[in-house]
Amino acid sequence: MRTTAKLEADQWVINGAKQWVSSATGWGGKGADLICVVCRTDPTAPPDKAISVVAVEGPADGIVLERALESVGHRAHLTPRFKIVGVRARKDNIIGGPGAGLQLVEGAFTGTAALVGVFGAALMRAAFDFALNFARTERRGGAVPIIEHQAVGYALADAKTAIEATRALSWRACAALDAQAPGAFELSLQAKIFGSETAVRVITDLMRVVGIDSYDHQLPLAGLLQDALAYPLFDGGNMGVRRRQLHGLLMGEGYDPLTAFGAA
Repeated sequence: MRTTAKLEADQWVINGAKQWVSSATGWGGKGADLICVVCRTDPTAPPDKAISVVAVEGPADGIVLERALESVGHRAHLTPRFKIVGVRARKDNIIGGPGAGLQLVEGAFTGTAALVGVFGAALMRAAFDFALNFARTERRGGAVPIIEHQAVGYALADAKTAIEATRALSWRACAALDAQAPGAFELSLQAKIFGSETAVRVITDLMRVVGIDSYDHQLPLAGLLQDALAYPLFDGGNMGVRRRQLHGLLMGEGYDPLTAFGAA
């Protein structure tokens, strides 16, 4: 966290840089109507006390768009890299008070973790529908549709099983969040990790069922895979953030492995 905010009289002065913040610069590059900037407001405090969230009302002077990142998938989604140079916000625009940033960010990302599992299930279902119809109708030079071959049938069966497992876990995580159950955070992390990585694997497996034609954007599978590739990486990458959070839960004093079982 290298972006800082320093209080000068009745204003926060923010300096730093950000990237991968959805639509933060606005389509005109001058800043969105409202940006919630996670920044360090106390350089001497420990992380759980040093980070705050400051709301910046736009357009704001000092938002400098460097470039729109060229993403593999989600091509209609604006993901900018930009600098924050002397951007000013009112003193009372701090959300939750000074030092509340880490808790706010964690709370905001808990619910979205479960939704990533839902996104993964949706992409897999779209890919499965196409691959199933393809297998039922294509003979590829043989006497029968390829679904009658054992290898194809097993691949489709495994894909459908993985889809239903992802769907059930994500549904349960969302229900636990709605109920504010004790195990909701753990279930959300599991839904994010499992759903995102399963989506990449299953869509890739279904592309093997279809064959080389699936690599052509005239068919939907390549585009579905491009979008799925983001899920293990965004909203807190699985390796750098989500697994670390889950690891932290497992190491926590008093952790009960049965809590999540009764969460929903």
